Amino acid sequence: MAEIKNTWGKRALAGFGVLALASAGLLGGSTAASAATELGNIDQDAKGSINIHKHKHQNGTDKVQNPDGSSPALGSPLDGVEFTAFPITNVNLKTSEGWGKLQDVTLGSACELPADLTKGAEVAKVVTGSAGTAGQAKISELPVGAYLLCETAAPPEVVDRALPFIVTIPLPHNNGWLYDVNVYPKNGTAGIEKTITPEHGLTLGSVVEFPVKTDVPSVRADSSLTKYVISDTLDARLGSVGVTSVTLDGADVNVDYYDVLPADGVGNKREVVFNAAGLAWLKTQPEKQIVTTFQGTVIEIGDGAITNKATVFVNTPENENELVSKPVTTNWGDVKILKIDDSEAAKGLQGAEFQVYEAADPYATTCAATPAGDALNVNAEKIVTSGADGTIKIAGLFVSDSVNDPGRDSAFRCYVVKEIKAPAGFVTPTGDAAFTAVKVVKGQTAEGEYDGDPIVNKQQEVPELPLTGANGQMVMVIGGSALLLIAGGVVMLNRRRSANEQQN
Repeated sequence: MAEIKNTWGKRALAGFGVLALASAGLLGGSTAASAATELGNIDQDAKGSINIHKHKHQNGTDKVQNPDGSSPALGSPLDGVEFTAFPITNVNLKTSEGWGKLQDVTLGSACELPADLTKGAEVAKVVTGSAGTAGQAKISELPVGAYLLCETAAPPEVVDRALPFIVTIPLPHNNGWLYDVNVYPKNGTAGIEKTITPEHGLTLGSVVEFPVKTDVPSVRADSSLTKYVISDTLDARLGSVGVTSVTLDGADVNVDYYDVLPADGVGNKREVVFNAAGLAWLKTQPEKQIVTTFQGTVIEIGDGAITNKATVFVNTPENENELVSKPVTTNWGDVKILKIDDSEAAKGLQGAEFQVYEAADPYATTCAATPAGDALNVNAEKIVTSGADGTIKIAGLFVSDSVNDPGRDSAFRCYVVKEIKAPAGFVTPTGDAAFTAVKVVKGQTAEGEYDGDPIVNKQQEVPELPLTGANGQMVMVIGGSALLLIAGGVVMLNRRRSANEQQN
């Protein structure tokens, strides 16, 4: 158990409150106006207050500052932290004996007092930020006395909670008495964010990477990290699950600091577990981020939405914390196109070969047949072939994800298919005619309706067949003779008309 000891000097009356708060690391600056220090005897009928300013540890640079609120404010306020105040009922600050009972008080991490001090019933419960000022809460109208304050609840990202502490009303300060006391209990926090590596050319059989960013909390010098585990269970539609890297500040973390479990690589759950040496090293890296990259291969798309989330477990001797990331989703769809001939019956054509490309503008309102980059692998193949009924099925094309722009959570994505070989007896298109724009809708399967217009092939043209053999020659002779007879008749008719015209 972590302990904090409040040591008294010979003048307990003048020094208790300052020493108690200082040793707990609670004194600090405030943006509020400085509280007035009253001189002379304690006003036994006065009412005081405790102003709680909650913030993160400042990377080991926490300073003991003024409890009157006259010091500059510290950053990183924390909302949602609950504090509960309890009176110490057998301490009477109207007497020197009462102050004397607070000498050499040792408080542990539990919200309890030593056996010679009595914790009374709760007198106040406040939550930082609830009154509208970030990281702050105030307990007002407190009679003169000694109070035990405990951090009784906190958001899950708070890893290293503040230890219990004692505040006196009034607090000895600058040879006088401070009735409006500012305290600054500090926390170490952790966080988690799961992202997706931006996709280009993702199809069935491609690898998707999921970087998970987790905070390294700042913990007190007298505390430690007892557990730091990053865990991710990838969707069953992702195979060959693994951890590709663990980094901090862009550099690989020493592999001797952690283990990747399970060691046999079975199943879709992977954990990066820091060992004792790794935990000690993490304590020296406060407020930095570990980036753990998980990956999986797309083996099927199901309903088209593949969603999952990651978890980090960050524990100290006093607290166990489990933080879960927001879920991330990758969206997928299939394409189904019909290949036909140009006859009136529009029969399906088998054996046409195609390649698939990303579109130059993947999220255009109207998809254009302008390809970008190289042909994509679709389930490890670069060529897609039309089936017996002319159907072209392209399974598992990436549409969008919930993280990256452009196209974040888009319902569709544009692709381009190129015909590279027509079936035997048909013409393979060339130039722009070889490319067809297709619109892939998330969740759409290749078992439904056809997407877009059919892709049409024209039949090959052939030279006219020569007419050869005796029958062919006879036809040609008869045809030629007929032409000669017609020509001769025309000549004779013209001569007769000319003679008649001369006689007249």
